[in-house]
Amino acid sequence: MDKKKFLKRIIKFGIVGSSGIIVNSAVLWIAHDLLGLILYFASPVAIVAAIFNNFNLNDYWTWSEHRSERRHNYVHRLWRYYLSASLGAGLNYIVLITLSKIWGVYYLFANLVGIFTGMTTNFLLSEFWVFRRKELDDSEKSTSDSGY
Repeated sequence: MDKKKFLKRIIKFGIVGSSGIIVNSAVLWIAHDLLGLILYFASPVAIVAAIFNNFNLNDYWTWSEHRSERRHNYVHRLWRYYLSASLGAGLNYIVLITLSKIWGVYYLFANLVGIFTGMTTNFLLSEFWVFRRKELDDSEKSTSDSGY
C-alpha cells in the first residue's frame, strides 16, 4: 500500500466529511424550519442526504485513482456506503452517550470523540469494503510483480 496515496485519501475523506456536515445542517434546517417536519423525521432526511452527498464525492474524488478497477457497480457501492455510514453513525451515538451520560464527559467533547470514531470506521470500511479494487488474479499478479 502506498502510504502517500493512503494519507491523501484520508485528507480527502475529511474534506468530504466536512461538506457532509454542511449538507446535513442545511437539509435539517430546510426540512424542519421551512417544511415544518418534526425533528424525528427531519433528522433522518438530513442524514440520508448527507450520506448521499458524501458517497458521491468520495466515489468521484477520494477514491478516483482506481475508478476503472472498481469491484462493484455504482448502486452496489452506494448500498455498501449507506451500510458502513450507518455503522459509523451508530458508533458515534454510542460513544457520545457512553462518555457523556456514564462517564460524565462534557457532551460536546464526547460528540467530537464519537464523530472521530465514526469517521475512522467509515474511512476504513470505505477503503477496504465500499470502494475496494478488483483483486488481481495470479497471472496478473506475477506479470505486474515481474515488471512486464
